[in-house]
Amino acid sequence: DEFLAVGIPEAAEKNTVEIIRELKRLSGTAYLEYNEVIQLDQQDGSLSTTAVKAKHVNDPKVGSQWGWDAIQGDRVQEILSGSGIKPQKKALIAILDSGVDAKHEDLVAQFASNGVTNDSDPLGHGTHCAGIAAAVSNNGIGIASLVPDPSYIQVTSIKVMNAMGMGNQQATIQGIIRAADMGADVISMSLGGISSDSRQRAYEEAVKYANAKGSIVIAAAGNSNQNAKDYSPANAKGIIAVSALSPEQQKAPFSNTVNDLAYGVAAPGMKIMSTYPNNQYKELDGTSMATPMVAGLVGMLKAFRPGLTTKEVYDILYDTGKSIPDGKATGRMIQAADAMEKVID
Repeated sequence: DEFLAVGIPEAAEKNTVEIIRELKRLSGTAYLEYNEVIQLDQQDGSLSTTAVKAKHVNDPKVGSQWGWDAIQGDRVQEILSGSGIKPQKKALIAILDSGVDAKHEDLVAQFASNGVTNDSDPLGHGTHCAGIAAAVSNNGIGIASLVPDPSYIQVTSIKVMNAMGMGNQQATIQGIIRAADMGADVISMSLGGISSDSRQRAYEEAVKYANAKGSIVIAAAGNSNQNAKDYSPANAKGIIAVSALSPEQQKAPFSNTVNDLAYGVAAPGMKIMSTYPNNQYKELDGTSMATPMVAGLVGMLKAFRPGLTTKEVYDILYDTGKSIPDGKATGRMIQAADAMEKVID
C-alpha cells in the first residue's frame, strides 16, 4: 500500500483530534493510524549462570553463552561441521536496529554492507543483536553463533533507530520494505512499543509485502511484562514474535507473553553475551536478545530450504521446540539442531 506520513505542527497539536476527524472524511483516505513512537529497551545482565563446555567451537567467550547452549548451539556445529552437507544458498539476515559495527572482529567476515550509514552503531544494541544472530563461529575470537561459517549466512544492517534508541513506525516500515527489496531471507526487529491502535494495518501490509518477497519477519515480544497482543510490531499479522527466557528456562520477569499471538516462540533472553562496538563484548537482557537468536536459526533453515513460508517455519519451530514450565505464556523454546534436521536433505 501507498502511505503518507502527515506531520502536525507543534502549534496545532491541540487540534489533533479535529485534524484526524477531517483527514478521515477525505474521500482518498483508506485508513489512518498514529505513527507510533518506538524505543529500544537495553538492559545489562546481572545473573550468574553455569559455565558452558562446548566441544565443537573454539570461541573463547562461549563458556558464557548459556543461551546458545540451551538451544543446542554446539550440536548444530557438530551436525554441520565436516559433514559435507551444503546449503542451497547463502541466506541474508537484515538487522533493523541502531546500526551495526561493520568492522567488529567477530562480525566482519559475515557482514554485508548496504550503505556506510548503516555500518556504525552509536548505541551498541544493533551490534549486540547481529552477533547473536550471526557472529563468526570457531574462529578463535569472541563468541559463537549457530552459523558454522560464512557459506551459510550473511548479516546486514538497516538503521531505523537513532543514537538515543528512538524511532517510529514509519521508519520501521520503510526498513521492512527496504530489507525485502534487498532480498533479505530474514528480517529481525528487536524493537517495538505499546500500541494505541486496535489495528496495525500499516505494519501488516509491510509484513505481507515482505512475505511475498520471500522474507520471514521476526520481532521482539517486548519487555513490559504484559500481553504482546498490545505491543507493535509483534502483534502484526504474519510476524513471528519472540518472548525471553531466564537461565532457569522460565519466562523472564520482564518479558511480554505471546499466548494470544498466532506465531509465538521463546528463546533465552537474560545475561546474553554478544558483540558490542569497537571489538567489545557485553551481556544484556531483553526480548531484544531472544529475537536474533530465533532469526539466526530461521536464517539457517532458509539457507537449506529457501522457499519456506512463515507458517512452515513456525510449524518447524513449534514441532521441534522444547516444552517449558511457562510455555503457555511464552511459547516453546527453540531447539536449533532438532529444527535443522527437519530441513537437511
